[in-house]
Amino acid sequence: MWNRLDARGDGEIGIALRCGQILGDELRIFAGCGIVAGSNPEKELTESNAKFAPMRSALS
Repeated sequence: MWNRLDARGDGEIGIALRCGQILGDELRIFAGCGIVAGSNPEKELTESNAKFAPMRSALS
């Protein structure tokens, strides 16, 4: 995560929506989701799988 804020609170904040964590001999990958009360679970799953595709491809 990074941020650039001035004294008035104006600025930008950035977060890693797709990342990985190495834990011993395991790798966990993460992808951010925008799930809200009106979200469609099937569409959210499809979108999440699409976000993981480049990371899965790079690891195979």
